[in-house]
Amino acid sequence: MSRIATIILLAVVIAFSYFAFYNQGGMTLNFWKGKVVELPVAGVVLLSMALGAALILLMFTIRGIGRTYDQIQLGFKIRRRIKAEELYNRGVDSHLSGKMQQAVNLLEEAVSKDPEFLLPFFRLGTVYLALGEVEKALQLHQQALEAHPGNLRVLLLLVDDYMATGQLNEAAGVLRQIISKDDTNRTALKTLRDIQERQGEWEGATETQRKLMKAAGRDGDSLQHLRGLRYQWALQMMEKGDNDKAVKTFKEILKESPDFIAATVSLGEVNLKTGKVEEGIRTLIEGYRRHQNPVFLQVMEDRLISRENPRKLIETFRELLGSSPDDVFLSLFYGKICLRLEMIDEAYEALKKVESTGYDSALLHALLGETSARRERFGEAIGEFQRYLEMTDGSSPRFVCENCENKSEGWSPRCESCGLWNSYSLPGLTEPFLRPAVRPLYEFEE
Repeated sequence: MSRIATIILLAVVIAFSYFAFYNQGGMTLNFWKGKVVELPVAGVVLLSMALGAALILLMFTIRGIGRTYDQIQLGFKIRRRIKAEELYNRGVDSHLSGKMQQAVNLLEEAVSKDPEFLLPFFRLGTVYLALGEVEKALQLHQQALEAHPGNLRVLLLLVDDYMATGQLNEAAGVLRQIISKDDTNRTALKTLRDIQERQGEWEGATETQRKLMKAAGRDGDSLQHLRGLRYQWALQMMEKGDNDKAVKTFKEILKESPDFIAATVSLGEVNLKTGKVEEGIRTLIEGYRRHQNPVFLQVMEDRLISRENPRKLIETFRELLGSSPDDVFLSLFYGKICLRLEMIDEAYEALKKVESTGYDSALLHALLGETSARRERFGEAIGEFQRYLEMTDGSSPRFVCENCENKSEGWSPRCESCGLWNSYSLPGLTEPFLRPAVRPLYEFEE
């Protein structure tokens, strides 16, 4: 016993002896009805001290047992982790050696040996995916999440699993869980935006893109993507009949980016749809004059004919040609429209005028071939079709994405392949205008 403890004990004995000497009386303790016990005061104090010491001793004993139990459990845990690490390392070696089934067996045993050890979960999930067993990978990562709630890497792996199994709603739910904890997580924001785009949730995708730009910064590509998402949202509003909001959004986009061709086209379309024919045509014409892109002429042709308004279409093109008689594209499309409306002679005149300028394209030869055939000039028709085949693969003229060269039968504001907006053009119709010949090289024949 230490000297300090001895001194304290002597002090307590002396104090107790002093207390007992001056308190030699007794105390009556009533334990229950009819049971009374007489005890000296010093005995009661001594008993109280003994009970207190016993309680303290019991507490220390319980704590010691708890510590011993924890140490035993820690020992078991350490041994399990050591075994799991050994199995994991062997599983990795098997995986790298191409022994996939052996890797699965070793890693599954490692997971069962120590569920709190995450590395086997990650590696086993990779092996499952390599074997095409996506459902097993999903169940594995769900198990890992139970052991490690909120673990970012596990959550992201779950997103990949859900997307691989086509469960986009579940993937979006996990991503929102990640973003609620960290709204600057760029990977989660970008993936959520992509899912919303795939599902056509344009309003949600727009908001997610804004958050992504707040986290990652604003640059030209991100701003253009935001405008594209807003444009798709406006299209969705137009489809639902909310034309006023759609028009407002199209105009806002064009104010920010006047070169966003798709917004100009759709603004013209929504005006045509709502009966504002003059305003719609004016919008498309202004878009054509600004960008010199024949897409506007093609859209105007398709929309007016589909709305059974060919007379207005012919009148519009005649007025345009009256003010711009040397515009090659206007003459080309006017000839195409006349051919489409069975105005064969007028189509032939317009197309031969285009040819006289020195302009050359597959579309021109296809139209001239069709016109000559309908005029029963089969020799000319064969010659034109041969030139057309020399310039193309034999298919009808199609819109082509300038970014990835994906082909489409009709104009679309966004390429379905690469996702870029304003990328479709008509091949052979993007050359600069050519000056017309000094003397026309055609002669219209009755």
